[in-house]
Amino acid sequence: MSEILLTVGALAAVGQVGATLRVALSEDPGPWPPTEFGGQFGLYWLAVMGMAGSFFALLATTHGSLYAVTPVTVAVGGLIGAGGAAVNVWTADTFNDPEEILGLQLSFHTEGPFRLSRNPSVLGHAGAVGGLAVLAGSWQALPLAVGIVGWFALKPFAEEPALRRAYGPQYRHYRARVARYVDVDRLRDGVSGCVFSWRADC
Repeated sequence: MSEILLTVGALAAVGQVGATLRVALSEDPGPWPPTEFGGQFGLYWLAVMGMAGSFFALLATTHGSLYAVTPVTVAVGGLIGAGGAAVNVWTADTFNDPEEILGLQLSFHTEGPFRLSRNPSVLGHAGAVGGLAVLAGSWQALPLAVGIVGWFALKPFAEEPALRRAYGPQYRHYRARVARYVDVDRLRDGVSGCVFSWRADC
């Protein structure tokens, strides 16, 4: 059963990576995921469900196949996963409606986590997926986790061209100010400002 789950998840991941790269390398790319209901939108979410469903099923059925699950691995994986989930919740809290979460509305934000990263959901999902893989100690789930995180890392390259076309100078200015994944300087300045100034808004 684990071989079937891994195969399904891997095929879904390869499909998503291929589609994302195709859009990213296109001379006139559309947004990915598609912003309208249709066949492409359905295929996008079918692949997402194929990856996620296989991953969670492997976590539940093959835990401990790579190394023994111990309190240490549970603590480390749990902390990483909880941190990623917290970033995802923080990111989702900045959205105005569910359509943005589903990808049906093309928009960009500059507040909250978007002050520190243009793509905080990449970090959040990488932490959540990676943390769960560490926690479970499953060799079957680990390569699928790598594929899922790799796909999330590629997504901005397919999304940003559409954002540049839609928002023009406004987005280009934001893109010049904030790093794609982690704006280390802003993060360091923010943390040091909170630690040493005891600001109430930290």
